[in-house]
Amino acid sequence: MLGISSVVLLLVCGAGTLVALAGIVVGIVAMARNSNRRRAIGGLVLSALTLLIALVVGVILYSWFQTRNVGECFDRGRYPTQEDAQRCVEDKLTGPR
Repeated sequence: MLGISSVVLLLVCGAGTLVALAGIVVGIVAMARNSNRRRAIGGLVLSALTLLIALVVGVILYSWFQTRNVGECFDRGRYPTQEDAQRCVEDKLTGPR
C-alpha cells in the first residue's frame, strides 16, 4: 500500500519520497517476519522505483537550473533586494522582457 501511494504522491506533490522511505522500512520488516512476502516484495519494488524516479527528476532539475545559472540570482551582492532577485530568476527562466 505504501509503495503505490508513494508513486502517486511523488507525481502529485513530491511527498512520495518520504512515503517511499517508510515503505522500504515496512517492506523489510514484513519480509523479515515472513508475513505476506508477495505484498512486501511489491511494496519494496514500488518504493525503490519511486526513489529512483525522484533521484532522476532531482538530477534533471538540478542540471537544468545549473545550465541557466539561476543560482547567481541569490547572490545578495549582485541582487540586494527580493524584487531584484525575483526579477533575475524570472529573466533566467523565461528570458529577458
